[in-house]
Amino acid sequence: MTKEPGAASLVAEGFSRIADAVGIVLLCWLGWRMFFVFDSALQGRALVVGLVGMLACWTDKSAKKNTPLAMIAFVAIGLLSAAVHRWSAVVSMPDPVWLSLFTPASHLAVMAVFIYGTAHLLRTPPRLSWFVVGVVASICILSTQIAFDRAASGFMYARGGSGSLPSVPHWGGLHGTSLFLTLGLPLTLSVLFANRSLPRILAGVTLGCGLLFVAFINGSRGGLVALGSSLVLMMVCALVVGIERRWRTRALAAAIITILAGLIVALQAHRTTLEGLKDLSGRGLIWEPTLRLIADHWWIGVGPGNFSRAMFETTYPAAFLQRYGNQFYNAHNLLLHTGAEVGLFGAWFLLAFFAWALRSCWRAWALRRVQLVSAGLLFVLIAFVVHSMSENFLDARAEVDRTRLIVWMVLAAVLAVERLSRVRADSKT
Repeated sequence: MTKEPGAASLVAEGFSRIADAVGIVLLCWLGWRMFFVFDSALQGRALVVGLVGMLACWTDKSAKKNTPLAMIAFVAIGLLSAAVHRWSAVVSMPDPVWLSLFTPASHLAVMAVFIYGTAHLLRTPPRLSWFVVGVVASICILSTQIAFDRAASGFMYARGGSGSLPSVPHWGGLHGTSLFLTLGLPLTLSVLFANRSLPRILAGVTLGCGLLFVAFINGSRGGLVALGSSLVLMMVCALVVGIERRWRTRALAAAIITILAGLIVALQAHRTTLEGLKDLSGRGLIWEPTLRLIADHWWIGVGPGNFSRAMFETTYPAAFLQRYGNQFYNAHNLLLHTGAEVGLFGAWFLLAFFAWALRSCWRAWALRRVQLVSAGLLFVLIAFVVHSMSENFLDARAEVDRTRLIVWMVLAAVLAVERLSRVRADSKT
């Protein structure tokens, strides 16, 4: 005989379903406002969506509640660094507000809550697939706006990018707009790996070529490098798929090493034309003083949001300031910026989190679980990591709030894929 569920279980189940429905509606509303309304209160709304999703998850007894420990460690180190650097200021207040200790790192806590809760809202293959379709459709619509604006401005490239297009400032400049193009292309072309239907393949190739064209006229060279890297790896993986399963990982690793070796050889062969690192839009003049700052504060960093202030307290960026002026606010490298603000341990855990995400998508794709989405997310993450070597899209500045949120959405989808893989694995045992 099966045991009848108690009143408490029925109430919890009903509450979970209500929270689940409300969370989905709020997630769709958040995505709409992020892509098309361009308001500036996205972080608060993301927190609400994450909390509702967490509520639905914890009242659902059948839900998978696992979360990547590397992400939790990264957030914890960020909060610790913020508290240490804010301690003296908060203690000196007449009426200390202790929560303000963590304010500089609040976006990290919101990220963790949003990823965890949204992953539960996307816990079924249909939901996850429609979510990805919505993201791709929104990116394609915005891409047409960028193409139109570029044509209207005579395809002019403005250094810094903030004033060259009406559609650019909402995303934090040319590099911000290149981010969602970088994310959209692998999601669009993933249909080539998961579906052999000719109409879908033609649609994917058409949209992919359109996104490549928009990325080219957008003008972000870092975005083009990221797109090119993801395309090369997609072609490599298309060949690797035909290899016997037990050799796939080794073949992919060999292909990646070969590509990296070829890139290093090419750079060495043309190093005289690069003028050192100065031709990388001044990135070398930023990375060198950032490394020196990390060496000075390698334990817990200078504190979230304190990168610019800490750098100006030194003489390290003198060469950059002489050439580019008083605009030293970003390390233009995600790992270096993270290492400067929260220390080497924080940067290591962030890197471990991305490694976990890549492994989860690769494993789901290799095992043919939610194959189209897992393939798309795998190459999205690769493109994002490559792009992040020249930009920092997880910064706490308000003008990149939108770009930060779209990265959170991708990571939430990755956690949903990982949970779906676990559910299917458990159902077979």
